[in-house]
Amino acid sequence: MRNGERVTRSGAGDISPAIIVQFAENQQWRTMRGRNCLLVFASHWAEGGCGEAMRAELRGVGAELAVLLPQGGFYLHPDEAAQRLGPAPQLWAAFGVPAPEEGGPALTIVLIDGEGRIRFRRETDAPGPIEQDLLEGLRTAGRTVRGATRGRGISRRELLASSITSALAVALLDGCASTTPKKAETAAPPVSAAASADESALMNVALNVNGERRTLRIEPRVTLLDALRENLGLTGTKKGCDMGQCGACTVLVEGQRINSCLALAAQYEGRNITTIEGLAHGNELHPMQTAFQDHHGLQCGFCTPG
Repeated sequence: MRNGERVTRSGAGDISPAIIVQFAENQQWRTMRGRNCLLVFASHWAEGGCGEAMRAELRGVGAELAVLLPQGGFYLHPDEAAQRLGPAPQLWAAFGVPAPEEGGPALTIVLIDGEGRIRFRRETDAPGPIEQDLLEGLRTAGRTVRGATRGRGISRRELLASSITSALAVALLDGCASTTPKKAETAAPPVSAAASADESALMNVALNVNGERRTLRIEPRVTLLDALRENLGLTGTKKGCDMGQCGACTVLVEGQRINSCLALAAQYEGRNITTIEGLAHGNELHPMQTAFQDHHGLQCGFCTPG
């Protein structure tokens, strides 16, 4: 609750509230939209955290950054010098982020894509500085974009958003692991170093698949295709070329078809996903399923003559 009003938490898959910030120096307003946008709600931020290195990495992934602190903040556009922001309580409320002094997390990062949809949201109480972790995440995303071969059906904008999502998830996990204080030893059974390292590299991702909410604990780099097949056992979605060319991995997201081999599972958290298994109504097969059965469309059907 804030000032007697209920705070609604905007999460991955939701349409973002309008992002309007005010510059402290000239009192002018700016609306952030049309490109990937990073919002950092933080209890503190280093004075030099919006330097030239950060701006260069933002330019590489086509993003802009707003750091929102309880008493102000910073705005950084890839082609402009950093500017101080005035307090923005309306954005804290719009995104459902309680202020740290009200018991909220020390850090909340939200990524909004160029179409205004939230692609990534993570919260942490880790006390360590976020500036370097964020810079490393953007740097990794930039390398991914420059080295990627874009498959058919995926735009550059989509590639940028996917790369930032994955890189930020890894960077934040690494940062939290390095700054979390060690707990006192207990009598619990010992855990191997390898197992501990593997666990620290995992993240929780909630997917809405065929009308059912499923929560997975997976690595940030896991594709939607692998999550569906390996983690959820929905093997009707096939792995063919693994390059977005053959269409064997097609699923529907909010009614629109995508190549799940080119999508990260974390990128589609909270969005409605339909696989071939979800087309049936109870025991009644969908015409697509019936056609594959009647005409012997074995597995994906891609190689079936005629």
